[in-house]
Amino acid sequence: MDGSDSMQEKWISLIVPMYRNFPAVRETLECVFRQDYPWIEIVISDDGSPEWDREFPSLKAFAEERRRTNIVDIVYSHMPENKGTVANCNNGYSLGRGEYIKDLSPGDTLTDDHALSRYVELLEESGCLIGFCRILGLTPEGDIVRHLASSAEDYDVLRQMTPEQLLGRLFARNCLPAPAWFAKKELFETYGYYDTSISRLMEDYPYWIHLCLKGVKIAFWDDALIYYRLNNSGAGNYGINFMKDLISVYDHCIFPHDHRYGPLQGVYNALKRGGLNAYMDRAKWDTYTAGQKALAWLRHGIFFVYIDWQDRNMRLKNQKEQNG
Repeated sequence: MDGSDSMQEKWISLIVPMYRNFPAVRETLECVFRQDYPWIEIVISDDGSPEWDREFPSLKAFAEERRRTNIVDIVYSHMPENKGTVANCNNGYSLGRGEYIKDLSPGDTLTDDHALSRYVELLEESGCLIGFCRILGLTPEGDIVRHLASSAEDYDVLRQMTPEQLLGRLFARNCLPAPAWFAKKELFETYGYYDTSISRLMEDYPYWIHLCLKGVKIAFWDDALIYYRLNNSGAGNYGINFMKDLISVYDHCIFPHDHRYGPLQGVYNALKRGGLNAYMDRAKWDTYTAGQKALAWLRHGIFFVYIDWQDRNMRLKNQKEQNG
């Protein structure tokens, strides 16, 4: 490996945590190879894909043939068994040697060739250890979606908040989009990596809460630097494993610390848990019998109506913008 210590300090370690989706990994790598930042280290961390031995030679050949001189290293790591997104991200982050660190999930891409350079500029200007850009959703058909249920739109408000104020916002919902962050590796070295005891697949939400509890200031930038590949994880369409993780996050990270409503906190927590159970019902819906569906409506019908209302409003908002 070439490069002096001073050059290495300027590296961006770009982590690609993957599991099985080899074509999408190639798409993500292509956008990284086009970046103009001068020192990029790529770490591909595989979470026990069964076909790794068969697919790895062609993946490595693809990467090595396309890398440019600014790709200072490509690290390939394969975990022998599937441990989940949280453990896989930790593995990739621990292997990164750059001053800056970011991950890109397979299929997610950078919006232009200057995105990583812009990330560095914004982070250095902020004086923070971590910041969030804006993201644009990208449908399988290639349409851009600007309004996402999983992403706050009032960055102008968020950037004025103290960590304690942002914590209150996070107690209500995860408003910080996981694909958007960019950080110094010092963040993880100082405040630790993701907690594998809380969740298996959800790496981001409990960590944002952890950082705010530690008083870490987070920057927010209006630049849209990430295309986020959309699937079925819109409002009302979360999977069973996702909901298991989310409920665990509430049990371990939110309910024990959330005191916003004083003596009424127990009432709020009960309502929130009802909403979580409604989302879990939606996740299990296709496995339910007619009787189970009827019982779910009796228990959580009001939450179903609210979920559908939120989903409809978000769709209409995006349709209105797309239609001009």
